Amino acid sequence: MNIRSAILNIAAIVLVFGALFSCQKMDRPELGELILDPEPPPYEPLKSFFKFDGNLNDEGENDLTATDSRNIEYVNGVDGQAIKFGDQGYVLLPVAGDTVRHPNEFVGLPVDTIINIGSYTVALWMNVPGPVIGGAQGVFSISHKNQFWGNLDIFLENLDNGNEAFIKVHSFNFSGSGNGENWTEVKIPGFLGKWSHFAVTYDGATSMQIVYADGVKVLEKTLGGGSYGPVKFADFNGIVLGNHQFQTNPSRSNHGPEEWAKAMNGALDNVRIYNKALSASEINGLFTNQE
Repeated sequence: MNIRSAILNIAAIVLVFGALFSCQKMDRPELGELILDPEPPPYEPLKSFFKFDGNLNDEGENDLTATDSRNIEYVNGVDGQAIKFGDQGYVLLPVAGDTVRHPNEFVGLPVDTIINIGSYTVALWMNVPGPVIGGAQGVFSISHKNQFWGNLDIFLENLDNGNEAFIKVHSFNFSGSGNGENWTEVKIPGFLGKWSHFAVTYDGATSMQIVYADGVKVLEKTLGGGSYGPVKFADFNGIVLGNHQFQTNPSRSNHGPEEWAKAMNGALDNVRIYNKALSASEINGLFTNQE
């Protein structure tokens, strides 16, 4: 083979390889940023979730935004920031008919997910110095505009016993199968003076209410003799955090402020509302993972 032929053969080989590599480059898409689906909220369906990380926004399906807040401040929480309540402080979430400003539009409260909740879980972290004296401290209320007490209330009752909490849960049920009003009371030693997790669940299919403290079941109760049924709330008038429904200005109930009623003397974090009764393992997961 002469030099000229060798050069031609080498040139041909280079052209063939060049064509191959150029085709591969054209056929192969450029690598872009890998986009992952966002992680879902734990234990669907999470209707409302308030992290309080510098704002009062709802990161759950309901997408609520507070319409009023009084005497609150942001402090270090169990996970990021939390809100601490001062004298007669509270946070008020939208009522039926209210509109809330979102980035691109006005939207109203998805009130049906509250009124016809059926089953529920309310889970939250609280840090109350304790002991609770000088008046009952409101923690959470789904209000009722024509009653003194709300549709669903959680509050700390007076108990001058160190770090023991005396928690009361009050509820109405206005469904056809319901038996009206219910009160549940539980005392929890060692609950105050630190970040503690509290949850109450209710299963409309079994009429079973369960209370948890720091991921552990502390009370189990069948409501209405087993016939309390799916819960329906009436005359909904907003959700109050950190106080009683009748202590807001104006009151969300048919009654005005009471001298014995106080705002929560402490902080709230990671308030969650579900329209199902979470299982014991799910509640324990919220506590264990500090969610």
